[in-house]
Order: sequence, then C-alpha cells, then structure tokens
Amino acid sequence: MPTPTFFRLPDEKRERFVDEAINEFADRSYAEASLSQIVKRVGIAKGSVYQYFADKLDLYRWLLIEEVPRRRREFVGVIDDADTDFWAALETQIERGMAFLVEHPKLARITAAAADPTAHEEVRGLHRAVCQAGEAELERSLERGIRRGAISKDVDPKIAVHFVTAITGPGLTNVVLQELGADLHEILASDELRRKLDPRRRRRLAKQALLLIQRGLGA
Repeated sequence: MPTPTFFRLPDEKRERFVDEAINEFADRSYAEASLSQIVKRVGIAKGSVYQYFADKLDLYRWLLIEEVPRRRREFVGVIDDADTDFWAALETQIERGMAFLVEHPKLARITAAAADPTAHEEVRGLHRAVCQAGEAELERSLERGIRRGAISKDVDPKIAVHFVTAITGPGLTNVVLQELGADLHEILASDELRRKLDPRRRRRLAKQALLLIQRGLGA
C-alpha cells in the first residue's frame, strides 16, 4: 500500500503518477507492465517509486483494490439513506455501471485482466478481494432497502447479494456481449463498440435487470 511519502507528493505529481500507472497496467499484462516505463513518462528517477510503493505488485494491488474501486464508486454512486426511492437508485447504479465501461475503459481493463484465470500467479486472488469489497457494499445497500420496506423482511441480505450480483454482474455482462456481438476485451479496446452501448440501450437493459431483481426481492 502507498507510503506516507506518496500522499505528501504535490497533488499534480501524484495524480500524474497514478494516471501513468493506470495506463501501463491497462495497456499491458501484469507480467509485461514496467515500473521503468511509468517513472520514465512521469519524469522521475526509478528509485523514487520505491519511496511510494514496495514493488510493482504493491502498486498494482493498490490500484486494483483501492484506487480503481474508489473511482468506480464516485462514478456509479452509492445508495444511502438519503435516497428516497430505493429501486430508482438501484436502477441508476446498474445503468451507471454499464456507463463506466464506456467512459473509463482503462479502469475496466485493469479489473478484467485480474479476473482472467490465466493471469500472472502473483495477482491471482486479487480479483476476489475486489469482488468481496463490492459485495459488502451491495449488502449494505440491500439492508437499507429492507429497512425502508422496499425489500421483503424475509430476505437475507447475505444471500440476496449473490442473487443480485449474478444478475448485475455476469448475467448483465453476457447480455451486453451478445447485444454488441463481441467479447469483453474487444469492447474495452474499441471506441466504436462502446459507443453502441449508448444511454438508451443502457437504460433498457438496466430496467430489465431491475425487474428481475424486484420480482425476487420486492416486498
């Protein structure tokens, strides 16, 4: 994880370093990614990076488990007690999740690469940590839905989170792949394909996903 020295960097320098690290890990596999290339583009000595992170894996782990999920949360939003309509907020989250693929393909590529079963042995298991953090956040949202009466009190949020994740995760991803006629890596690499996942299509798919969830969880 980042050292205190990293957070003491000027904002502009720190943000540039993070952006270049994202570019490197999004455009190359973990094994091919190079700290030398990152620091070269940032314009700092290679030794400086070890004042910020222990090694390449440390930097990659931080990006995957903390920085990318943080940016995704900021983009997608989080359901909280201020949301008066739980179902409308969840539908918006689902649509924004698809929009994240369109607008932030590099961030999505980093997560997708870690999920690949052929990923470098050092990074296997990191994707599960990302999933667990997302599931914990979704579970808290479902608990809010139960408190408001939007979801039946008979529903166990610890079980329901897997049901909802199956619909909004692998299930919805497969629908998107079928509609666009390409695999995920092709979509993340092609501006033309991502443009086909336009707001109208995203809203339609989000409504269908929400309908399935409501029928399973609705009060």
